[in-house]
Formats: sequence, structure tokens, C-alpha cells
Amino acid sequence: MSSINQLDQTLNKLCDEVQFDVKWYVKDLQTGESLNRNGDEIGPSASTRKISILMAAMKFVNEGKISLTEEIIPDTKYFGTHSGCFQHFLPGFKLKFQDLLTMMIIVSDNVSTGTVAEILTLDYINEFCQEIGMKNTNHLVGFPTEQHLSADVKKVNSTTPNDVGGLLEIIHHSVSDQSAASKLGSTIELCKIAMEILLAQKLNNRLPLKLASPSAAGPKDNDVKVAHKTGSYQTGYSDSGIIYPSNHPGVILCAYTDNVPQYLDNGDSGIYSSNDTMGSLALECYKYGAQSVTIGYRNNPMGFKWPEGMKEVHHLDKLIGNLYLIHISEH
Repeated sequence: MSSINQLDQTLNKLCDEVQFDVKWYVKDLQTGESLNRNGDEIGPSASTRKISILMAAMKFVNEGKISLTEEIIPDTKYFGTHSGCFQHFLPGFKLKFQDLLTMMIIVSDNVSTGTVAEILTLDYINEFCQEIGMKNTNHLVGFPTEQHLSADVKKVNSTTPNDVGGLLEIIHHSVSDQSAASKLGSTIELCKIAMEILLAQKLNNRLPLKLASPSAAGPKDNDVKVAHKTGSYQTGYSDSGIIYPSNHPGVILCAYTDNVPQYLDNGDSGIYSSNDTMGSLALECYKYGAQSVTIGYRNNPMGFKWPEGMKEVHHLDKLIGNLYLIHISEH
């Protein structure tokens, strides 16, 4: 069985074992092979839609309609939100447009989202999505309130895992290929800024949950970079991004859960299980890209029951070859 088919079986098995619905899209950026589980099923986009808003904003900048350094005072009408930081600020503060984009992504700030969506307009954002091939994506409201957090796609912003995955693939190529940047109506330089914003994500308890990713403690050797954006609504949670294993160009994973109960039959909270499932999906995609993961410990083993494809050994001498970590000697 090919490794991509084995990955397909592994991901589906993980989803079959949980007490809620999971759909996803995966693409290996090295081979071009892709997989999906109900990848064309339309559902609430929640805050994963902000990836497309980010890229529409970069197009807006490239067209000369606004500058990244233009200063803006957010309207207090956007302060009635439960997401982000600026809702807690005193009114009247001033921010550069790029800062609004950054906070919209890295902490899912909805004061920023409402402000940016008003500047761009929903018509502009939707036209952008259609132009780049996100045919099943609809931005219905710029500033979502509690009534826009339901699962009814006729009342909320909506998309599919395949749509978001296609956008992420263009973004991935756009940081080094002007033809890809041009598809987004942008430039390589602007796309690099967008990618850096996605890589700076601070809400890392979903796709990066089980990966050694950068934290507040600062970067460490062998951290796994994940450029991504999370989303949440009343009965579902999501995270879409690009996982960058060492020595591999990247694996796209767009994961969406729905019909998640507040508590599962085993007593676990639904959000905990949903996050754990997305973390497991990402770990499998990472292992697929890395092929093999060997963890070295200095004194005592960590004691975890590692998934298949991972092991720990005493003393890791060096890294070689195309595997993420290769253990050279066991003592």
C-alpha cells in the first residue's frame, strides 16, 4: 500500500472513532497527491474564513486602495464580540492596517475582522474568492455576532475544506512564485507578509497540539512550523493550515468538526475531544511528511505511549538524511 493510501486509512479511522462529524482535506505539496473526507461539503467557515480576508486585503493593498501603514481607529460598534483582544481596549486607539490583519489572524480578533471587512466590503471579498476558485465559499456577514455562530449555512459564512485547501496551496507557492502571487492579485512581498502572519498564529491547541511547535518560551531546535487559522461556532471547531515537516515542502490539512456535543459519553468535553482529534490528524500528516520520527532523551525516557512511527531513544547523536530525526546510536 502506498504511503498516501495508508495515510488516508489512518485519518479516516481516527474520524470514525469519534462521537461527532469530521471532514478534512489533505494535500502533499511534494507529490501533488490529495485526499479528502467530505471535502466538498459546505459548512460554517467560522474564523478560517479570515485566511481569504487576509489575502483579499493584500490584493486591496497591491491595487493601491490602502497602505499597510495607514492608521485606522476601530469603531466601537465592533467591540461586542467574544473573540480577540481589542474588545477590552479603551475606545479611540489607533492601529496600522497591517496590525489589524495580524491580530485578525493570530488571536482571531473580531474588532479587527469587522474593521477590515468594512474597509474591503463583502462584495470585494466574495469576488476575490470566486476569482481564485473558492466556488463554494460565501462571506455573508463581515462582523459575526452570536446569531451568526450557528450551523445553518444559509445564515452564516460558509466554505468547504477543499476550497480553503486550494487557497492555502496558492499562498504556499506565492511566497516564491510571482505567477502564484498574481493569481491572488498580489506580489511575492505581500504574500510573504501574509505567510509570516499565518506562521505567527498564537491559537495553537488544534493542528499544532501534538507537534513541537514554537511557543511563548521562544523557538527551539526542530520546532515544526504550522501556518494556520482556527475557527469555532456553536457546535463545531476547525483549523486549516500548512504543516512544514523538516526536509519536506509541506502538507496542507484543513480539518472541520461538527455536531460536537458539550460533553461526550465518556465525560470528556466536546471541545477537548475535537481539538485532540485535529491534533491527531495533524500529527499523522506530519509523520507522513517526515516518514519517521525518533526522539532522543538525555537522562530518562518521557514515558508516553507514542503512536506508530514514533519512538524515543537514549542519546541522539546527529541528524542525517531525509528523515526528520535519525537515531544513530542507542546506549
